[in-house]
Amino acid sequence: MVASQTDEAYREMRSRILTLRLRPGEAMSERRLEELLRVSRTPIRAALERLAQEGLVRREGRGYRVAPIDLDELAEAFSLRAVLEATAARWAAARRLQEAPEAQALLERLEGVADLDAELALATEFHLALARLSENRFLVEALSRLLPQIYRARFVEALSPEGRAQAHREHRRILDLILLGEGEEAA
Repeated sequence: MVASQTDEAYREMRSRILTLRLRPGEAMSERRLEELLRVSRTPIRAALERLAQEGLVRREGRGYRVAPIDLDELAEAFSLRAVLEATAARWAAARRLQEAPEAQALLERLEGVADLDAELALATEFHLALARLSENRFLVEALSRLLPQIYRARFVEALSPEGRAQAHREHRRILDLILLGEGEEAA
């Protein structure tokens, strides 16, 4: 029972952090979280520890605070993301795939979703699906650890309809290029 409450508290707090409903630098009172999430302190503490391991919250004395967005760290994360995703695209294209059912299905779902939080979650899954096409589990694992670090910045970018439309076009183009075997162009 506590494990499921911990998972639920973790998912809810993580969602609130990633979508900026809990703002960078905001203090996280266990008492307030108990009231907000309607669970006891034990699952909240366990969830906070998981979030701390991901770098989304920081321990401060006896409490926690939503991790601030560090622009230098964010620039480094985006640079690494570019390298990882370009490599994944090249390797996937080299495989000369005829289709990519998982990525194609995610792309279809992405184009129909209206909820911003759900859209970013699907977009993250799409990026990981593209990485899985490379058939390199270490690359996929590295990217799956990295994407949450830039999620909050992507959320801000996705607030504009133009930004979301551009991302949809880019996703479609990258997948098409991979399936055509055009690794350099996809990268």
